[in-house]
Amino acid sequence: MNREAALAEIKNPKTVENVLLAMRFISKTGTVADLPMLMPIASGANTNPTLKKLAIDAVCAIIKESLLTKFSDLTAEMRQKLAAIMQTLDPSIIDEIGKDLFCNDDARRLSALQMLGILKRHHRVEEFLNKLLKDKDPKIKATAIKLMGKMMGSNDQQMVISLLSDPDARVRANTVEALESLRFQRSVPILLRYRKEPNNRIRGNVLKALYKLGHTDIEDDLLDMLNSPEPLFKASGLWVIAQVKFNSGKIVDASGACLLSNDKVVLRNAKSTLNALGTARAKGYLHYLGELVHA
Repeated sequence: MNREAALAEIKNPKTVENVLLAMRFISKTGTVADLPMLMPIASGANTNPTLKKLAIDAVCAIIKESLLTKFSDLTAEMRQKLAAIMQTLDPSIIDEIGKDLFCNDDARRLSALQMLGILKRHHRVEEFLNKLLKDKDPKIKATAIKLMGKMMGSNDQQMVISLLSDPDARVRANTVEALESLRFQRSVPILLRYRKEPNNRIRGNVLKALYKLGHTDIEDDLLDMLNSPEPLFKASGLWVIAQVKFNSGKIVDASGACLLSNDKVVLRNAKSTLNALGTARAKGYLHYLGELVHA
């Protein structure tokens, strides 16, 4: 039996045995395009129970495989729609996703982890994330931290804080983002220790998190970044200013001076930051220095 024959049998069944065989086959070879034909069987009230179970298994298997292998190719809306169908038909699908989270295929593991982020809240998600926070793969760990920041509560703060000392910069940067997402003000004193981090992304994330958590005294730290001889620090400092709309005369002047940078990223960030601030002083820098830069 090939895929075409299986679809034809499901559409116009001749015998129960054949349609059951076809359903099992299509669960392994089917695509998202087959779902409109399978859904009425999977959700039908009068469907033969055995056939209905196989249709549900086929729909969920097709969706899971599509999300695992084509996650980045699908729109956010399509991902959410497919995930909702899968969880509605089979709430226990989380256990199957768990198997992929801990398999030996790194690309599949990362896709399975991304899939967790679009599923409805489930008690096993926390269990999986707690295990993945100790994973040896920095990409897995960093993605797990980001998800935890979006999905977990303030009780998970201590576990996240422990990862601020992780040797991988991506993990530390995502940890700061997670602490900001948790909106837990008690993390402010801890984050203050990282205001002078030697990594530009981490330092930028720290200043942004501090501001969002109510510690708004970050002007001097931002000026240190804007006046740094390192383009990456200038660019990250400008990014923070645009994100939190930090506005002062000194900050606008230092941001305006970045329009004279020879670094393309710094120049781009300086323009977007001054536009984001939108004050007369900021617009003045864009008007006059902008003309000078393009002359």
